[in-house]
Amino acid sequence: MGNNEGYVYILTSPNTEYIKIGGTDYPPLKRIREINSTEPYQSLGPWTLTDFRQVSDWRSVEYFLHYAFRSKVNKKIEQQKELFKVSPQEVSKILDTLTPELIINKPKIDRMFQDDVFLSYIVNLFNFTGLLNWLNIQGAWTFVLFPRTGGGRYFTINIGPHEVAFSTLGKKDNPQYNMILVDRLIFDFAEVKKWIKKHNGKMASDEYATALPRSVSLGFEGPF
Repeated sequence: MGNNEGYVYILTSPNTEYIKIGGTDYPPLKRIREINSTEPYQSLGPWTLTDFRQVSDWRSVEYFLHYAFRSKVNKKIEQQKELFKVSPQEVSKILDTLTPELIINKPKIDRMFQDDVFLSYIVNLFNFTGLLNWLNIQGAWTFVLFPRTGGGRYFTINIGPHEVAFSTLGKKDNPQYNMILVDRLIFDFAEVKKWIKKHNGKMASDEYATALPRSVSLGFEGPF
């Protein structure tokens, strides 16, 4: 890797309205561990990776992003210059305009969203399951592709600390498995029970201590 090759990244946290725009010589996940353990960022965490680019000159790209959003920087928190009151989508749009010569690699999550079937599944998931209705109760949601969890997760969706949907990668001898939380009214629909059973799934009330109100988990096998 050349002297200036590295990564620019966007981090978000459910505990702050600000995002962190930064750069690093090494992979973002390693940098996130440092950020989540040092102030002033630790108190606002936990931070998770929303978007990134591997670039040929990360210092120049980081400076370009910081300059573009200079009017949105948080000047009240000391010992930092990388917290901005701007949506991660706005920053991602600028990352998408970087000249090809600067880009070494784009993240896996960017490539995944070029998959029309997968993207349609995610859009329908949010439109029809009522996940968004819980935001006022539980706070911000996060989408994580290839999370470091057990079970071979393809992605997870969380509201606050709660996992509310996931799909596994699925393998030849281990079919893809999907889970989603819905309201307990689902028990009133006999046809759904039959469909879940037909797809080797189950319906169960979430009765653990921090369960979402009235939540029921639906699990079933099948592709997107």
